[in-house]
Amino acid sequence: MTMTDYYFLATALPDLQLGYPPDITFQGFSNLLKANLSPEDYRKSIVMRRYYDIQNIRSFLKKEEIDFRGVFDENELEDAILTYSGFPDYVYDFLDHYENTEDRLHHFPMLISNYFKIESENATGFLHDYLTFEREWRLVLTGFRAKKMGRDLAEELQYEDPDDDIVMQILAQKDAQTYDPPDRYSDLKPLFDEHSDSPVELYQALCEYRYAKIEELMGTYQFSVDRVLGYLAQLVIVERWLELDKKKGLEIVDKIVKESS
Repeated sequence: MTMTDYYFLATALPDLQLGYPPDITFQGFSNLLKANLSPEDYRKSIVMRRYYDIQNIRSFLKKEEIDFRGVFDENELEDAILTYSGFPDYVYDFLDHYENTEDRLHHFPMLISNYFKIESENATGFLHDYLTFEREWRLVLTGFRAKKMGRDLAEELQYEDPDDDIVMQILAQKDAQTYDPPDRYSDLKPLFDEHSDSPVELYQALCEYRYAKIEELMGTYQFSVDRVLGYLAQLVIVERWLELDKKKGLEIVDKIVKESS
């Protein structure tokens, strides 16, 4: 399959740096994607943004403000939920299985788990690697946090496939005093040990960790769709860093753990 080169798009994107406001807004970047990406590559960006659309289902159910990084605005989201049109089947299977709002909110981590599992299975290249990485580091964080807070790992991972390698690795340590991640995530252990008592510092450290890992996944060819999709992921991290305060730090870390369970 021939890969499309995005010379104009790649050269139009300003550099990103954690801790500094980006010179392009998310909306401005999304407009560039729509105007410049091939239909196939644009669909890949939609899959990445679908994470926020799915998160927005929970916000909609809770009557909270939705995240602008999703593809749907509030009216479009409500229409997609009510008409069963616009999301993949696994989203509507979840809504069918849990018909009332209370059950949907209680079991929402199942939907997040299904997003990462199903979308990564259907993806290739950077998108597959990115979704796999995003799923796995969250699971590793769940292992660390469960040990620190005395939570039952089996309950925390109830919506995950027990035959999955990383899930098996975590559950195998359910009776251990501490949690040791797989070798490919060994660099998360000192990060967690150092910042586990400070949610804001932990979240910032995770931002730095993810930003660097995504840079690795993007590869070195500056004009590839991998670089464009990686820029999308990194732009969100930069924006989220700037939105952070102490209250949000605690909420975000706890939310990540709950989403991974």
